[in-house]
Amino acid sequence: MKLLAHDVDAHEMIPSTRLGDYFGQAGRIMGAVFEAADRLRPDPTDTNMHVEVDDTMEITDENVWKVKGPKAPSAIDLNRRVEVLDAMGIEKQLVFPTTAIAAMMVGGMTDFGFEQRFGNDTSMFEGITRPEFAAMFVRAYNDWAIENATLHDGRIRVVGIIPTDANDVNVMIDEVKRLIDGGVKAVYLQADIPPGGVSPAHSSMDPLWRLLEENDVAMTLHIGTEFFFLDPRWTFAETFQDLFQSPEIPNTNIGMFATCHMAIDNYLSAMVLGGVFERFPRLRMGLFEVGAHWVGPAARRMDMYCKVFPGAAAAKLPMKPSEYVARNVRVSPFNFEPVDRYIQDDPELADVFCYSTDYPHVEGTKDSMNNMLAKVEPLGEEITTKFFRTNAEWLLP
Repeated sequence: MKLLAHDVDAHEMIPSTRLGDYFGQAGRIMGAVFEAADRLRPDPTDTNMHVEVDDTMEITDENVWKVKGPKAPSAIDLNRRVEVLDAMGIEKQLVFPTTAIAAMMVGGMTDFGFEQRFGNDTSMFEGITRPEFAAMFVRAYNDWAIENATLHDGRIRVVGIIPTDANDVNVMIDEVKRLIDGGVKAVYLQADIPPGGVSPAHSSMDPLWRLLEENDVAMTLHIGTEFFFLDPRWTFAETFQDLFQSPEIPNTNIGMFATCHMAIDNYLSAMVLGGVFERFPRLRMGLFEVGAHWVGPAARRMDMYCKVFPGAAAAKLPMKPSEYVARNVRVSPFNFEPVDRYIQDDPELADVFCYSTDYPHVEGTKDSMNNMLAKVEPLGEEITTKFFRTNAEWLLP
């Protein structure tokens, strides 16, 4: 089956040696952090961010699917990305940050967590604290996101970042307004810290959700910062030292990947059971690069507890939790997951699952479209079209 797909999760991948050109002092500091990480545990793979490379590789079918990392076509220069999309057979694409996610991790992790992943050298921070550095980088990244918000008539949509303020949601709202005024059509929120110091379902958060709904801006949660939800000491063991290099979560391991969905599951449960999607029926939510294995069980679990607690506010909503998930939420599975089985097990969630490339990250694999097509095409043309295209349109209005 031949169809023009949408891609709900791709990235820029500007290497450490070029970060200062794009993000100033914050970029220069982050480049030194990547250099320290590579010095601590040298990375010979395409995930290595500490490389000298320019965006000059020819855009061919072979290169856009097989080449990964900063050297991939348009990893650096988004003005070339539309040619990559044409070669891949993709119409629209959400472009998430790479380095900004790592910067947010650096700013929020404990001293123990930083030393575990980057070593004990902190001289690269040029006299500012790690949280101050993270805030500086996110601001510079959002400026860049505004400059590149909707390239090529909206085919390429750069995702802005809304860092959580633990005390005042108005700080978050002000940044959302700035991004919306700049043309940004999707924002990335942290899943690890209660926004504004309250549940996402608290009424004080409603102005933020209303702002996103009224402007057709998708809210997203993405792998990277959710590890503050779990103490890093849970994976501090000799058997967890076989580390995997990922630019979003440097020096990670199997334990972290196996649990990365938990913060997202928690955030989604708060939104659904707290009635956010009943109050804001056109609020668009995307959950990316945290797997999809947990979505069906989470929906069934919430339905079950509404029966167990019939007096709860969630049990009195006009729709079941699973129905809000199906209407308002979109999720991209990893390309190694059996998404066909998920759809067969929970057919009422067939509108939820969306295709993504993770371009140019290695986790996206080298033949994701054909791999996923082989899984969903036996389920029929309607399901195939939903998975590769129409489900994603909810996030790409």
